[in-house]
Amino acid sequence: MQTGYTARVNPGRWGCAAVAVAAVLLLSGCRTAIDPAVIQDAQTAAQVKTAIINDPDIGAMTIEVSVAQGVARLSGTVATQAQIDRAAALARSVPGVRDVRLNLQVGAPANPVSEATPRGLSQSATDPFELQTADDPRLLAIGASLGRSGPRAGALDSRVSVGPLIRFGSPRGFGPALAMNWFQTTLEASPESDVVSHIHVRPIMGGLGYTWAFESVSVSPSIVGGVAFNSLSVPETGEAGRIAIEVGNSLVWRPGVSVWIDVNRRAAVSLSMGYVVTGLRVTFLENGRLVKRDVTGNTAIVHAGVAYKLF
Repeated sequence: MQTGYTARVNPGRWGCAAVAVAAVLLLSGCRTAIDPAVIQDAQTAAQVKTAIINDPDIGAMTIEVSVAQGVARLSGTVATQAQIDRAAALARSVPGVRDVRLNLQVGAPANPVSEATPRGLSQSATDPFELQTADDPRLLAIGASLGRSGPRAGALDSRVSVGPLIRFGSPRGFGPALAMNWFQTTLEASPESDVVSHIHVRPIMGGLGYTWAFESVSVSPSIVGGVAFNSLSVPETGEAGRIAIEVGNSLVWRPGVSVWIDVNRRAAVSLSMGYVVTGLRVTFLENGRLVKRDVTGNTAIVHAGVAYKLF
């Protein structure tokens, strides 16, 4: 099975190379087992894309760029055979490209502005953000989500929480995945007491996902892992023989699936479901003594949110 990175070329996408490099730094900080070849292909595809859009002759053409194991594939429609040769030469000049495969055709200019707009596209001369397409090449989106968690451990309860929403990856096929499935819960001091401590679990995870795109809808199963930065707050009043006073950070991983619906060229809504697996190391104050105990933090989680596509 080949893994690679796919991107579409449109004029004005100057920030893609910087986004790819930033994502690599984020992923490396999460200490996850990510195939280095996937990250290398992502960087190479971004460099090929940048070289093409900066070229005065073919920068206005819509050319799809994908890189898998160092092999760059270019597909789309250009105006002349000379532009095909130029695109191939630019791709070969990028470090990391071992070979170039072409699926470029000579035909009408890409993305013509006319009344006969293809299905799935809508253009407005006054608002370029109204352009909609299933193959939108924007690879980074950020936003916020509202989620409900269902912890497995009986001592923890289900809560609604707000967290960040992020999407990074190729429009189709394999690509890197980022996730921040934050949630909160409460931990009872003891069965006979109503005093509770509030626990916030804030994982930052990276891994690998696969995307299927259908018109304006995309479905992306993924598996990610990383570190959860946890915190705990205790009540200011109340009496209890035992109460949780501190929680440590923990390793975390999560299989899950997300569904993205593109509202327009800039906005998207998301629904995601997953199962967060982590162990919480909690310090309790029991009858004047400090005791550390392990609490299972495994949690089923559902999030719905909105995001703004940056690049």
